[in-house]
Amino acid sequence: MSEEKKRTSGDDAGRARRRNTKAAEQDGAPRKRRTGDAGEGSAGKRRTAGAAGESSVRRRAVGETPRRKRSKDTMSEAASTQSAARDDISGLEDDEKRALEERKRRRVRRLRREQEAKRKQQEMIRRIGMIVGALALVLVLVLILRSCGRRAKKENVNSDSQAATMTESMLADSVSTSAAVNENDTVKEARKLAAMYDYDAAIALLSGSAEADSYTDLINEIQAEKATCIAYDPEVIPHFFYHSLLNDDRGFIAELTSDFIAKDNACWMCSTDEFNTITQQMYDYGVVLVTMRDMVKETVDSDGDVHFEKNDALMLPPGKHPAVMSEDDLSYYHAYDNQGIAEKLVIDDSGKVKCVYTDEAGEQHIGDYDVVPLLSTFIDEHPDFSYHNAHCIIALTGYNGVLGYRTDEVYATRDPERLDEAQRAWLDAHPDFDFDEDVAEATRIANAMKAEGFEFASHTWGHRHIDTASLESLMTDTERFEENVIPIVGPIDTIIFAHGSDLQGPSDYSYDNEKFAYYKNHGYNYYSNVDGSVPYWNQIRDNYVRTARINIDGYRLYQAMIGNENSIADMEALGIHDIESFFDKNRITPVEIIG
Repeated sequence: MSEEKKRTSGDDAGRARRRNTKAAEQDGAPRKRRTGDAGEGSAGKRRTAGAAGESSVRRRAVGETPRRKRSKDTMSEAASTQSAARDDISGLEDDEKRALEERKRRRVRRLRREQEAKRKQQEMIRRIGMIVGALALVLVLVLILRSCGRRAKKENVNSDSQAATMTESMLADSVSTSAAVNENDTVKEARKLAAMYDYDAAIALLSGSAEADSYTDLINEIQAEKATCIAYDPEVIPHFFYHSLLNDDRGFIAELTSDFIAKDNACWMCSTDEFNTITQQMYDYGVVLVTMRDMVKETVDSDGDVHFEKNDALMLPPGKHPAVMSEDDLSYYHAYDNQGIAEKLVIDDSGKVKCVYTDEAGEQHIGDYDVVPLLSTFIDEHPDFSYHNAHCIIALTGYNGVLGYRTDEVYATRDPERLDEAQRAWLDAHPDFDFDEDVAEATRIANAMKAEGFEFASHTWGHRHIDTASLESLMTDTERFEENVIPIVGPIDTIIFAHGSDLQGPSDYSYDNEKFAYYKNHGYNYYSNVDGSVPYWNQIRDNYVRTARINIDGYRLYQAMIGNENSIADMEALGIHDIESFFDKNRITPVEIIG
């Protein structure tokens, strides 16, 4: 409140009090000083004082000499003084009560501390007693054994033979216990292999065990399950993919990002909740993840040339639906900041690959916050979702690094002609950045991902439009990918084109296409575009394998939800249904293609 308002308020209050006082005096009511809540005691004293006044009047009426009379003001002041004194006494009593209660609480706390100390002391004494007792028992046993040994010698008993027999018995028990543990581990691993439809590997593991005879029933069980399997046609296997996932609503809300970002995320991204629901629906439908390599038989001739043919031995139980899965752009771009997307991949204490994610409150978490850890956890819990431990193909660019680590050479050289604004801002915000450490950590994580069952593919270093880019620019792009990405993730023979583009239309690739010839000569054998117009589209040719992918994102889900027949067919091929029940309502709708 300003000084002027304070003065005005005070003047108004003063005027109000003066008006109330004058009105009270005009009404004939005596002015009283407030002494607080005097209660019945004060009222009784006022009644007694009134009675004394009446008695004095009566004495004057009969001619008696009146006692000295106190004025009303004097009596009121006395009553006020007495009431204030009582209030002071009451306040002192309250203070004394509080002080007494505080002393009681301190005493209770002190007693509790003393009791706890006494308990700990007794526990220590008990433990020392147990240790002393155990030592005494050991000493007694040693003495007994020595006595027995002397007695055995005197009685000329062959103690060496007895000791040998006892030792052999103990060793046999130890071996038996160890074998039981190994049996359990062997059975567990064999059952996991069989659950992932790798029946031959499971049988080989059991048959090669030292305890193979005890596994006969389990081997027969696995062989019987294998006998039920049927061959699936690789040419009708769908290939679906995701981008990185949103863990909260920031990326969908324009007021928290921008109108363009919110619409872009609404189109191309899914939330973690949507991913989890879709994955469960796929599993319930019978989807089994395979790789593009599982679709073919690959051979190499004497000249080193690679040849492909359909895999007619892709065997699964009846009612299954094999499908290939991939994820694009797992680099965690600077453009993803503050949108609810994870920041990078890490390895947790158990050796599993997880994500670092910072929530809306700025608190950092490590866990299942994107496709990689969510899928791994699901397969750990549902191994029959994966054929021979197939997980997901990870399509990488390189211009912002990989897996959330700033591994591109520009972060080391800081070349001003190549650094963009986002890269420069990131380096300024991380003055202690160590390029070599990021490269080493990204390499460690890539190795862990491959051990879990993930594969890597090129998404071109610069996320290029493969159809419109010149061959010269693609050659430069490939060189940067080979220099900055391959050393981290290892050799790659798969390219998943960015922007859903392709080297050409649906006709077969040939060496007449200079871009195909270039990539083929650089060791690329597997190619993927995007085509949601059909549930599956695959080309298996002698010198390459090519698939069309279905995008699972906000746009495709929305199209299926509003009745687009092609999108509905795509979703039905993967067992995705009842989309409206899990579609994230924070998206801007209608969902339109952005980019």
